[in-house]
Amino acid sequence: MLRALAFAIALTLPAAARGEGPTSIPVRPITDAPALAREAGHGHPAVLHFWATWCDACRDEFPRIRRLLNALPARHIGVLLVSIDRPEKIDLVERDLRRYGVARLPSVILDAPDPEPVAKAVGEPRWDGTLPSTFVFDSRGKLRKSFLGRTDPAALESALRAVR
Repeated sequence: MLRALAFAIALTLPAAARGEGPTSIPVRPITDAPALAREAGHGHPAVLHFWATWCDACRDEFPRIRRLLNALPARHIGVLLVSIDRPEKIDLVERDLRRYGVARLPSVILDAPDPEPVAKAVGEPRWDGTLPSTFVFDSRGKLRKSFLGRTDPAALESALRAVR
């Protein structure tokens, strides 16, 4: 319980404020996947954005949605960038987050070599692990909208307004 609370508090702080150095992104086991939306939202709507360093489509998408993602915390909408990379790739994950302009957002590496349990945890039966994928949850942690593949910023904004 205390570990989950500490993680939830840490998610709300930028890496620099957490005083973390080069390995500031926590690595979470796949068994933690069901709790990510609730932890990111803290009783508010939340967005989980799944991506990976090896994903070409993710590289294309971040510049299109970064402004919206970066604005979410100020709007009291939780956001969590979930990297589906191996834990030993943490340096690449941190590099890419800086490169894409989203390094201040809460992020985790989900140690999930198999996408099926992650898809079940998110609650989207149509999701086969395609990256990038973005999920919008209401304040109770219930999945309300899924964007499988690239996300249109206007459609994401509309989904966010619907859960407010």
